[in-house]
Order: sequence, then C-alpha cells, then structure tokens
Amino acid sequence: MAGSQKQKFLTLLKILYEQTDEYHPLSAPQLIELLAEKGIQCERKAIYRDVESLVSFGFDIMQSTCPPGYFWGSRLFEMPELRMLVDSIKSSEFITEKKTGEMIDKLKHLTSVYQASELDQIKGIAGRPKNRNEGIFYTIDSLHYAIQNKRKVHFSYYRHIFRSGKIIPQKSHEFTVSPYALIWNDGKYYLVANYGKYDNFSHYRLDRMRQVDVLLEPVRPLNQFSRYDDVLDEADYINGVFEMYAGSYEDYVYLRCSSDCLEHLIDRFGLDVFCEAYDENFFTVRIKAVVNEGFVSWILAQRGGVQVMYPPDLAEQVKCTLSGMLAQYGNL
Repeated sequence: MAGSQKQKFLTLLKILYEQTDEYHPLSAPQLIELLAEKGIQCERKAIYRDVESLVSFGFDIMQSTCPPGYFWGSRLFEMPELRMLVDSIKSSEFITEKKTGEMIDKLKHLTSVYQASELDQIKGIAGRPKNRNEGIFYTIDSLHYAIQNKRKVHFSYYRHIFRSGKIIPQKSHEFTVSPYALIWNDGKYYLVANYGKYDNFSHYRLDRMRQVDVLLEPVRPLNQFSRYDDVLDEADYINGVFEMYAGSYEDYVYLRCSSDCLEHLIDRFGLDVFCEAYDENFFTVRIKAVVNEGFVSWILAQRGGVQVMYPPDLAEQVKCTLSGMLAQYGNL
C-alpha cells in the first residue's frame, strides 16, 4: 500500500511539472483522469490532500480560479530566460548542429510541454555557419581542467584548405602552450594562451583544435611576460583586443569620430571612454587598445566615420590596408 501511495504521489508531481503552467492548469477531475491512464486510481479528496502535501514540502503548486485547477508555479528558469538561452545556443557558431539540438532538448525539460513547444518555434539565424567538430565539448572540458590546475596543454591545430574542388580540414601545426582563459567572442570560442617562444598572448579557436592533452608541466607565470600577476583579468584583456587577433602592441589611440559613430564606439568600448567635442559633427576620443589587424578592420568598418590621429604607424597601417584593397580592383 505504501508503495502504491508513493507511486501516486510521484506521478502526480510529474504530471504537474510537465503538463501544467499558469496558462494550462489541471483541475482535480483532470488529474484523476491522467492518473487513471497510468493505472493509478484516486479520489478527489486524495488529490486535495496530495497537493497540500506537495506545497508543505516546498513545491510551488499554485491554484487557479479561471480556469479552475492546479499548476506548477515558479521554475528554475523563467520562459524569457529559456528563450535567451535557446537564441544563444542557436547563434553560437562553435556549437555543432547535433549538440545544438541536444542542448535545446535538455532546456525543454525545464518547463511545461506547452512552453517547450514555444521553444521549438524560435527560429535560428538563417544560414548561420555551424562548427562540425563534435569533439569540441571534450576540448572545452580538458582546457578548463588545465586552466584550473595551471598545467600546459598539447594539441593539433587544423585549418581549412581547398583541394580537388572541396573545402577540407587539414592539420597545420602542433602546439604546446600555457593556457590561461577561454573567451567567447562573436559566436566563437577562443583559448588565450602563451606559446613559450614569445612574450605575448596567442589565441586559438577551439573548433580548430584536436587531440588535446593536459600535460604535467606547469604553465608559464603570467608576470614573466604580461602585466597580470596570477590570474588573467578577462574583462580587461578582451577590452583591448579586437576580433581576437593577437596584438602587436598596446598603446593609447586618439581617434576623430563622426557623431554617427557614437553608438558603434560605445558598443565596442563602453561608456567609460574619454571624449571631447571637435566641432558640430565630430568628436575626439582617447582609448587604450591593442593595435592589430582586428582594430584596423573595425576602423575600416566605420566607412570613413573614424580617422586615426595617433599613433602615426596605426594611421599608416590603415592607409596601407586601403591601398591594398583598392589595388585588387585596379584592373576591373
């Protein structure tokens, strides 16, 4: 008898969790019918007692009057939070199509069947490229372990080549590096590390990494080649890096920007930038950034709305890039 009572209690709990929400309550007769379908007989008074017991145990079972019935109240994730998570997973390029589906299915189990069907209707970004490396989650796990335990890693690095009319991945290098952080940037996952031959940081795309081995050798201390002491300040670091290109040097940069570029500037650097009015249509800004190809690409993306005033070698790099681009179209 005790066993059948426990089964009824747990089945009722499962029904309320999976098949109810604030818009889809179930009345006592409906709960009795659903229990009967599973071979469990129950009376109306027993439903009332069992729901009261669930509430006393701490389960958030609410009662609705229109329509009348019971439903599961607050959940671990609210629906807007689940929608944001699904959107993030679908737009993340480093997550494979297979893993995208598996992760969304897991999220659907955190809500009712009705709200889960709404998650199915969330559209991904049309034509968004997806990584095909199914082993990337094992790579993430190994790298997290290495970072936490301050140990070097060895891995094979792949790049795509065009051969016989097809684009295929091919191993290009093997690296042994000191890992410090994993950074998610623009839908891609990067390892921030130090390659021992150089006194700077290098970035490696996780989707291009294979055969990751955690070594016993300790990582190189950060203070030997960077301004960080023991832990990489990820927020500080990423603010100075554009598009995860390894930086050639860090410097104060002065830019003259059109008013139309203000939102782009805030998106990139935040609100804590030093700005001064230049004239009615332009302002100047001083920032500290890593000068590299990614920074040059960002400047060019502003379509003339940003002019480099300092340093002169950055201005020259922008001009050379523009000249090279124009030369590609010189004979058309």
